[in-house]
Amino acid sequence: MRRSNIYIISAILLLIAAFAAYHYIFSIYEVIFSVHPKELYADNQSTVTISVVPLNAFGWEAPLRNSPAKFEITEGTDLVEIFSLDEKNGIMILKAKNKTGRVAVLIKSKNALLPSAVEIEILPNVASL
Repeated sequence: MRRSNIYIISAILLLIAAFAAYHYIFSIYEVIFSVHPKELYADNQSTVTISVVPLNAFGWEAPLRNSPAKFEITEGTDLVEIFSLDEKNGIMILKAKNKTGRVAVLIKSKNALLPSAVEIEILPNVASL
């Protein structure tokens, strides 16, 4: 009798822990947009990675989750070329051309209410001056 009560209580605690882990660790509560590095150089080789990072209830990156997104270059389309685009995982890599200026990218994520804009500055290449 006593042993069966311990098994029942253990099973209930395990279910509660699994439920809490799912809702607080694995669920997406918010997305942020990561831009690395913050600027490009007009050298025809410089790249920037824009990624959508899903966050859980603790503000950490949600494990085993991705956030699909659509990317649209709204300003400076002639300044960069799309090097790689993975809309399923929410990652876009841009490569700078030989022109300076500003590039604006509109990101529409599946897990965000409104689209967000990211601006990237293309600086002159110091080595070629």
